[in-house]
Amino acid sequence: MPGARRVAAYTFVFFTGMWLSKTVHPLYFDEHDDLVAFGLSYTAMAIAGTTSVFIGRISDRLGPKPVLIWGTVLYAVGMALRVFHASPVVAVVSGLVAGVGASSVFIALRTWTLHNTVEEQRAGIISRREFMNQAGMALGMGSAGALAVFIGGGDRGYVSVLLLGAGCVLSGLLFIPPSRPCTPPDKDSSGKQVGFGAVFGQHRALALGVVGLGLLMGFYASILSPYLPLLLAERGIPVALVGVVLAVASVVRLTAAALAGKFLRQHSPLMVFLISEGCCAAATLVLALSVSPWLAACALALRGVFLLGATVSQELLQLNAFPAAIAGVLFGLVQSAFLAGDSLGGALGGWLYHQLGSSHTVLIATGLTLANAVLVPTFYACLRRSTTAAPERQAVDAPC
Repeated sequence: MPGARRVAAYTFVFFTGMWLSKTVHPLYFDEHDDLVAFGLSYTAMAIAGTTSVFIGRISDRLGPKPVLIWGTVLYAVGMALRVFHASPVVAVVSGLVAGVGASSVFIALRTWTLHNTVEEQRAGIISRREFMNQAGMALGMGSAGALAVFIGGGDRGYVSVLLLGAGCVLSGLLFIPPSRPCTPPDKDSSGKQVGFGAVFGQHRALALGVVGLGLLMGFYASILSPYLPLLLAERGIPVALVGVVLAVASVVRLTAAALAGKFLRQHSPLMVFLISEGCCAAATLVLALSVSPWLAACALALRGVFLLGATVSQELLQLNAFPAAIAGVLFGLVQSAFLAGDSLGGALGGWLYHQLGSSHTVLIATGLTLANAVLVPTFYACLRRSTTAAPERQAVDAPC
């Protein structure tokens, strides 16, 4: 499928550019003692991410292709503005522009999958996209520092890598996939108005459910993921090897992403999510209780594999459940809720580690992961039983 190959290529160059920039961004600002401006930039990006629901509405009206185009341009512009380290105002503008751009890209990729594929193809497309995500992340993170040194020490190297990252993202415009026309923007096939009113009126249970689950996932992710290097060090992994362990875990997840499509095509997304998220909770529990450093390292690697299965299967559940006419709004709600939960977890995470210690905090994350493993399949199973398939929720007849 040409469209799917273009999405895969786009994802690779986008995330390569993203991680080239993200890796040297704090180093560059720290070099000039401007970490306050760096923090302002990332705070602004998080705030801009809360506009996802409005971006989703635009995607429903115009289709995913124009949203993907302007999202790419905006994110590249926001990244390029990172070369100006001395101005807090420019740092905030950079974060706002990049945040809107990134949100647009993530929503457009999901709505493109809904409007341009049939159900049987989605597991392979999403797993391939996740593989390219991980590959781009690995390439960007792994090469950023070396490129900065190779190009030249100090500002020359940092600025060059920042601009290279922006250019890499912008090159994604060469891989924008073709897109089928979306459902009519103002009315669905039954003549009812769609949009925010439809989401919070006709689809209230669906909207509240995805918001609640998004908050939960964002919260438990942010009280665990930022502290993984600390956890590994506390479990006895030598500090010099922490980065190696995290890199190996990324390679394991990359391998799992390459194999996930075939497996997911043969099994129910509900069952895959339940098992994957349940195993993710078990691996997190081992990470909390482990007294062996290498057992903790193995638990981390396995957790990444199970998290991949949960991530892909949950997106499949969303694609099957979201009405096509308002899918962009719903994906925007999911993204906004996740970011809100992520902000809350980030604010409380440090306090929990300080007050309770790492083991008890990770136990809390384990409980929240287990709750999510039960709540997500329950929610979508109940939704499936309580609704009949409406015309606007069907997949298109053929891929693009």
